[in-house]
Amino acid sequence: MTSTASTTEEKAPRWLVVWLAALVSLTPFSIDSYLPAIPAMATALDTEVERVQYSVSSFLLGFALGQLFGGPLSDRWGRRLVGTIGLSIYIVSSLLVLFSDHVDQLIILRFCQAIGGGFATVICAAIVRDLHSGREAAKIISMISTIMLIAPLIAPVIGSVLLAVGGWQSIFVFLLLYALAMLVLVKMLLPETVPRFTRARRQLMPLSSLVASYGQVLRNPRAIGFLIAQACVSGSMFIYITTAPFVFMDYFGVTSSQFPLFFGACVLGLICMVQVNIRLLNLFEPRNILLAGILLQLLGCGLLVLGTMTGVKELTLWMIPLVLVISSIGITGPNAAACYLEFFPKISGSANALYGATIFITGGVLGGLVSSLHTGTLTPIAASMFGCALVALLSAVFLARVRTPIDSDIPATRRFTPR
Repeated sequence: MTSTASTTEEKAPRWLVVWLAALVSLTPFSIDSYLPAIPAMATALDTEVERVQYSVSSFLLGFALGQLFGGPLSDRWGRRLVGTIGLSIYIVSSLLVLFSDHVDQLIILRFCQAIGGGFATVICAAIVRDLHSGREAAKIISMISTIMLIAPLIAPVIGSVLLAVGGWQSIFVFLLLYALAMLVLVKMLLPETVPRFTRARRQLMPLSSLVASYGQVLRNPRAIGFLIAQACVSGSMFIYITTAPFVFMDYFGVTSSQFPLFFGACVLGLICMVQVNIRLLNLFEPRNILLAGILLQLLGCGLLVLGTMTGVKELTLWMIPLVLVISSIGITGPNAAACYLEFFPKISGSANALYGATIFITGGVLGGLVSSLHTGTLTPIAASMFGCALVALLSAVFLARVRTPIDSDIPATRRFTPR
């Protein structure tokens, strides 16, 4: 690593992991806190629940777009400036959501809100990659994930309480205030990990270089294998998030106040798996742990399909394999990200942007597709999740070649020595 980067790492604050986790938590707060309110929002906006669910998909797609632009711009302008721009967009959009009186306005404003969120959160993994690589990067991402997972655990609870106290608009007031707090954090606490000289040099480069950096990523088939694998694994989670209001509150008859308990069960499993992953990294390479996580999710998805085929309407029969499916992401996520970013030490912002955007585009498309295939049963949901896990396994084995050391594909002049 260069001396400049080393100096930056030495100056990294001890609390950086917590700060980055707080910023990344903007995403689960933005999605999960308003899930319990979707039926009430459908009533208030005089539309169907399925129509309001499209605002989840529009958020995922907008978030992906924000990451695609925000990542390379953060390489060019610096992490803090791009984070500031993104949070400003998010705050304005959140304010306008409060005055929505039609579901189409909600869908469009959620899209705009997500663009700002993508700008703001894409800098987090890029900062980690600026400072760490290899196993160390995977451990740091795992620690951030552990702290960040508090958000989806408590977000539905916060949403349910705010819905009961102040209506669905109060949830977006909360999101606005949280974004304001994150703006203060970015402006005053986060370090700038792109050196000033590097920013100045990159700003002299033509804007076409932003697109060229994506071309560099797309020309690496092994990296794309890791990307597709994690996008499909995460696709199961986004299918779950998009359809959770229907599954729990419509299909199984769970009340909005009980919804956080069932939603949080999956998050608790995810937190436990992230802790397991941190310990596994002391013994195994990230790519091998990734393969185990994909196989675990495939098992859970298979059990979901078998459960739906029985025709028995039993919540426990659905919940146990569902927890297994979502929990496995605690193993796959940090390791897939670390393996993928290992190929791109010089364009970590762009690489991370494409990584995050692909995951959220996949999630948005799959969520919208499953919503359009709505049959009043759980069959389309379970089948879609199983398909995602199967594609993830094929991508990991045949594209990413998880059994092959990553260093074999990285020229010696580009390798970073893990700390």
